[in-house]
Amino acid sequence: MIQHAETADSDQRVKDKMIQIIKNKFQNKGFDRNYFAMLFEGASFMGGISVMATSGAVALFIDRMTGSVTLVGLAVTLQALCMLIGQLIGAPYVQSIRNLPKTLFVSMTWQRLIPFVMSIPLFIGAGAYTAVGIFLLLFGIFWLFDGIITMPWSELTARTINAELRGHMMGMQVAIGGIVSLLTGLLLTWLLAAPVLTDHFRFGYIFVLTSALLMLSVIFIRLVKDPKPIEKPIKPEYKQYYSKLPLILKENKSLQRALLARIPGYIGFSVITFMVVFGVHALDITDVQVSWIVYFKIIGGLVGGILLGETSRRLGNRLVILMCNAGVLLTIVMAAALLYSPGLGYMWLIIICVSASLWQNNWLGYMSYIFDIAPREYRPAFVVIGNCIGIPFSFTGYAIGAVIDKWGYPIAFTIGGITAVITILASTRLMSKKQIKELNINT
Repeated sequence: MIQHAETADSDQRVKDKMIQIIKNKFQNKGFDRNYFAMLFEGASFMGGISVMATSGAVALFIDRMTGSVTLVGLAVTLQALCMLIGQLIGAPYVQSIRNLPKTLFVSMTWQRLIPFVMSIPLFIGAGAYTAVGIFLLLFGIFWLFDGIITMPWSELTARTINAELRGHMMGMQVAIGGIVSLLTGLLLTWLLAAPVLTDHFRFGYIFVLTSALLMLSVIFIRLVKDPKPIEKPIKPEYKQYYSKLPLILKENKSLQRALLARIPGYIGFSVITFMVVFGVHALDITDVQVSWIVYFKIIGGLVGGILLGETSRRLGNRLVILMCNAGVLLTIVMAAALLYSPGLGYMWLIIICVSASLWQNNWLGYMSYIFDIAPREYRPAFVVIGNCIGIPFSFTGYAIGAVIDKWGYPIAFTIGGITAVITILASTRLMSKKQIKELNINT
């Protein structure tokens, strides 16, 4: 009896030891508490944003309320411009924050309540243009907050996540966020198609749902521990900080090539945000069909997150960037085919919209690439430069919407296709994963 008990105890110790070995091996690769906390924080955010994306429900909301493609373009521009302005405001403060997780917790809480506020004018029956006007104002504030948050979030990501896992983590954020969106997508599909609801209540409920999903991310960011907190905060000096940026850009050829590979891409990616609205007008589809397109777009984002995240981890971020830009060109070509051959039908439109959502996760390739090539002391500056270059191009969404209203989709698709080809050619000059590893060893 005693011998049996000793054997059982010995077996348990062996099992515990094996579990600990596996756990240590898993954590040594970087899959630790911080990885999973950041993963689920981003996934919650992605889940909410995919419901309220300018290429999905937001575009449908503005189109239903006003019928203006130009206002849809204005929303795209507001998102890009306000986010960039927020990054400019927040960047100098990164090195002055002692407790990044706590600061992010407070700022995220305020930001992620904004979609709930968007629903109030709709529930009280405000006029269509009044509701859209209030929405656009709050939409701009939301993305201004997001820009301010992006800089400390980027720094926290760089500190807490292993270099090889950053792109993978971001891709999995998109993927798990897509799964969350799929679960809520059934409700979204019903809301968009339900004949018992007016457009005011339909979209009001969508915004409330978005806020609820976004608030989940606030819980997870509180679980992150900063492994290298700043002990001696540096007082932010805007003039001194931004006076250094041109010199940093001038001295770094790899950053210059990254920017040249991104600039023309802003136009192509702006074009594919209009694919749902294009499909509605091209095929005159029903509300139920529109709701299923939005649902399939969520699936596309999910698959894109997994695909691009794994590509980043295994093959590097240059290939992620090339794949996304080639995907934009393919999407535009397919849309042009539907424009001239409407007989391709509804299923072809679904494929187009899924393709558009697959490649709109291009940001994770560019952001991870910037992290890869940036020296640690200049990392916030590299991120700022990489994003600031997009300020002149933040108006492309509005411009493309105006082009569509005045000259139609053929001109917009032509512009998008040309810039996509230019972006692909520029992306081939970026460094491979092997070259980046050698660069980091040498520096």
